[in-house]
Amino acid sequence: MLQGNRFSFETLLFVLLGLASPVPGQSAKPRTAAPQASYKLLWSDEFNGPAHSLPSQTDWNFEQGPGPSSNHEAQTYCLPGSSTAPCSAGKPNTFEDGHGHLVIRAIHSSAGWSSARLNSFGKHELLYGRVEARIRMTSGNGFWPAFWLLGNDHATASWPRCGEQDIMEWVQSYTATATSSTVHGPGYSGSHGVGSTFTFPHGGKIDDRRFHTYGMTWSPNRMEFYRDDPSHPYLVVTPDSLPTGATWVYDHPFFVILNFAIGTQGFAGPTDATTPKQGEMLVDYVRLYQAP
Repeated sequence: MLQGNRFSFETLLFVLLGLASPVPGQSAKPRTAAPQASYKLLWSDEFNGPAHSLPSQTDWNFEQGPGPSSNHEAQTYCLPGSSTAPCSAGKPNTFEDGHGHLVIRAIHSSAGWSSARLNSFGKHELLYGRVEARIRMTSGNGFWPAFWLLGNDHATASWPRCGEQDIMEWVQSYTATATSSTVHGPGYSGSHGVGSTFTFPHGGKIDDRRFHTYGMTWSPNRMEFYRDDPSHPYLVVTPDSLPTGATWVYDHPFFVILNFAIGTQGFAGPTDATTPKQGEMLVDYVRLYQAP
């Protein structure tokens, strides 16, 4: 995220768990073998499991605990089946819906906000190529859904030296008419990250009924971020994009993270009386492609 370190093993416990045709009114899941003929599909999760099933433990780790304090996040990330407040076994925060989607759901209760965060660390990682996910999100003040990558050396290099690639973040109170993409590294992290926004056409806002594909094409010394069309990136980052004296750290494998945070102040801003008591990020697929 744009404010501070989003990734903290000190406060988030990794737990290995583990694995949905379109809902009415949605277009069919794209079945293209690769975004371009020269790219090779390395791995994908199409979330085609039965309703209420969990994502595959072969592909995903679940995280437990509060979000990083530096981000001023309100939610607690819950393990499936947990009944420790604000988590509720009867109201799961992540599951497959039986219609080809992963559901990541933030829920408000008298005990506070619960949500979910999944990562592919140690299971699926990428060094150069293309990564994308097809996502639909619920709008609301304080909602902070995100699709991003983190360097696999986070435990030894720490953040931001490990590097962070935010492919998609959306915060209504910050950019109601745009999603943002940002990279973080030594000398350009937190509010000083290098990034840009994709402004929705005609002044539009997030449409809860529509999916969009968010992705990044990554090669040595270059990252291109796009929405729906990889041939028209809205953000290109190279070593020349970084501040003077900053370090390029995008030369090692990164892994995928999907989460739905809730803000209290700062970048995401707080929830308010207009915020729904439940927000969702539906993920149609996640795909990693090898570079030519």
